[in-house]
Amino acid sequence: MSNYISMDIGGTFIKYGLMNNEFCEENPLVLPTEKNPERFLNQLIQIINERKAEADGVAISIGGFINPVTGHNSDYSVGNNFKAYNLKEELVKHTGLRVAIENDSNCAALAEMQLGAGRNCSDFCMVTLGTGIGGAIIHNRQLLRGRNFKAGEFGFTIIGREGHNRAYDYKAASATAVLAKRVSDLLGQSVDGNYVFDHLEDMRVKEIYEEWLEDLAMVIGNIAVSFDPEKVIIGGGISTRESFITDLQSRVYHIFKHLKEYVTIEACRLGNNAGKIGALINFMEQYENSGKERCSK
Repeated sequence: MSNYISMDIGGTFIKYGLMNNEFCEENPLVLPTEKNPERFLNQLIQIINERKAEADGVAISIGGFINPVTGHNSDYSVGNNFKAYNLKEELVKHTGLRVAIENDSNCAALAEMQLGAGRNCSDFCMVTLGTGIGGAIIHNRQLLRGRNFKAGEFGFTIIGREGHNRAYDYKAASATAVLAKRVSDLLGQSVDGNYVFDHLEDMRVKEIYEEWLEDLAMVIGNIAVSFDPEKVIIGGGISTRESFITDLQSRVYHIFKHLKEYVTIEACRLGNNAGKIGALINFMEQYENSGKERCSK
């Protein structure tokens, strides 16, 4: 049985552990993400070296426009710690282990395809909601990366414009962080997404939520009519709230009435483990092309 260091690197936390090729994880850990590029690189090297003797490689899920072959990250919106170094090259050089690196939403989609909500699907789109909106496209059970590794970046979708005459801005949908900020600004206190969903009986909060939901529903519907998938799978912490998934389904099918007949909208099933599992699937597709069965534990 082979073991790998699998890491899901976010802007706030790094989740990592030793995972075998049946996706059973040993001693999962979480660390705050270093923001300084040099300290961040050294942090990753230290994590790997601590478990290096037990590992056959390193699998990484991280934000950005990732070329999985070269490891180059061309994203201009992520933190400089994510792109100041070619992490694949640096980690191979400093640890001597094989390294595979892929976009975090792509990793989540790979995991859902093998073990989750996309297991029986040939074609589906994944939309992840967190600080921003991310996404991925699975076509014929293959990840569609795009020529510039930017396919599935649904957060860049423009749904209209705001303002009058020449004083207007183009409008995009936003993820849960913006929803929480809008409510925080309204109430004059700092709140998170959980607060919003726990206080929808407050009509002021409800109004902001409904507007936010409508924008998101337009993005989801446009994804569905563009790619004609079997499913649109929703990821991110918010996806665990059944009431939100129900609200989103209702709004999408209200705006795009015909979609209800042939496109399913549902929550992801793997939750916070999807990034690490998908990172390892990507590693094995690059290097091992081995087992895909989930641990029964």
